[in-house]
Amino acid sequence: MRASSVLFVIAAASTTFLGCVLPKAPASAEGAEGAAAGNADASAGTDGAGPTSAEGKCPALAMPTAAATSYVDARGTGSEDGSKAAPFRSLTKALENAPAKGIIWVAAGSYRENLVAPNKSLTIVGGFAAGFASRTDACATVIEAADAAKPVVTAPPDVESFGLDGLTLQKGSRGLQAESDGGPTQGTFTIANAVFADNGKVDAEGGGASFDRVHAKISGSVFRNNRASKGAAVAAVGDVTVRIEGSVFERNIGHADHGGALYLGTRSAVITRSTFRSNEIGKSLGYGWGGAIIVFGNGAQPVKADLSYNVFTDNLASVGGAVFVDDGASVTMSHDLVYRNRAYRENGVARGGAIYVDGLGGKTEGSTLVADHLTVAFNAYDETGAPAAATRGGGVYMESYSKATFTNSIFWKNGDEALFGDPTCSLDVRYAVAPSTCAGGVKCTIAAGVFEPAEIHFVDEARNDYHEKSTAGHFARDAWVKDPVTSPAIDKADPAAAGDAEPMPNGGRANLGAYGHTGEASKSP
Repeated sequence: MRASSVLFVIAAASTTFLGCVLPKAPASAEGAEGAAAGNADASAGTDGAGPTSAEGKCPALAMPTAAATSYVDARGTGSEDGSKAAPFRSLTKALENAPAKGIIWVAAGSYRENLVAPNKSLTIVGGFAAGFASRTDACATVIEAADAAKPVVTAPPDVESFGLDGLTLQKGSRGLQAESDGGPTQGTFTIANAVFADNGKVDAEGGGASFDRVHAKISGSVFRNNRASKGAAVAAVGDVTVRIEGSVFERNIGHADHGGALYLGTRSAVITRSTFRSNEIGKSLGYGWGGAIIVFGNGAQPVKADLSYNVFTDNLASVGGAVFVDDGASVTMSHDLVYRNRAYRENGVARGGAIYVDGLGGKTEGSTLVADHLTVAFNAYDETGAPAAATRGGGVYMESYSKATFTNSIFWKNGDEALFGDPTCSLDVRYAVAPSTCAGGVKCTIAAGVFEPAEIHFVDEARNDYHEKSTAGHFARDAWVKDPVTSPAIDKADPAAAGDAEPMPNGGRANLGAYGHTGEASKSP
């Protein structure tokens, strides 16, 4: 490992190419209009938004503020000198002829190349219309691997600075491969408006992007239809940091046994305001853990991840359809929406549809989960997508000296034995809509403020809108809709917990669930 690690930044993706989508500006969950529920006013806003299931189209890209030093257009004519009038016709040639520091503008089109980032300070900016006077979208400039056995882009350890902006990377053995060799040089990689689609191999980690002992920041990007043994979208390991924000991970398939979309064993990871939909682990084996995410302990190196304002739905694993905390890792979750995830049946039982917390085996090697303001609902489906006839630990499933704490949360219709752990584990639930008992022999504390009402009154379960109904109004995109009933989860959070982010009237106390203590919290009657 190098003394100074590499930094990768992936930001602001958008696409309709290959069915990819861009996350919307945070607003509300799917089906949040709720117009039939009552009268609406137009005072609602999106400040302090709750978790949002992202489904957006390619927006136009802004023109760069920095001027180009050379140009590329596959349909260009002339002497191919890299000027606007006579652009290079390949990215490879542009990289070879680039100055030590420069910005390369690339016109819309398809470029069948395998790129190797040179040891120069360069940024490639795509999405330009012919003539370079305007930009279209991140889908317009597509880099497709000419040799599918190689990555679309390889970043050798000696690269000091390299950037990609407004590009789609597809059909390589990886979309991006980056690693450190332990040398003293620090590299900085900035990747914006990125789309990763149809990359990867079933026998290698990190189909969309592989980060080996390098820092990474992913923002607003789309990872779809990638494949790998583990981490079909992203694999990252090492004493480094990873940040993922405002991104979409959809239909990424892991063929081995750990981590469908994300495979993370880094010192620190932050994952926020992202959507994980229909990712899967264990495709070839028929079993695996962590359909959307695994965060795993990495030997003596401490591993910690903070998850917030994410949406997990329709992900599939043997246990931990959405999130898997493993091998002594420590994870926090806050304001995450976890619904309708799936688990493979084992002996007829679907286990751990939502969250799985497991240790390495020893008494001091358990994993830890601390969760606040979650909504965990309807995670009782089998691998076919049908309601499972028998379930266990659909809300949380725990093993091997692990610990979990849930506060200000909602567990709703997650099947039988929804809170499950073996006798070595401890589970603490307080101020929550949740079952009154645990299963499996776990050391179970059902503390103050826990109750299980006959009905929760979500706005629209069929359309997966998990805002809570209120006679004073629930959030519905750009309006507040008044309902004929009020959810019992309103104003039921810990009285000592913050609730000032909720709109007025808010009763001076936060609501339970993922939308509690946000600008989308339902109003207090």
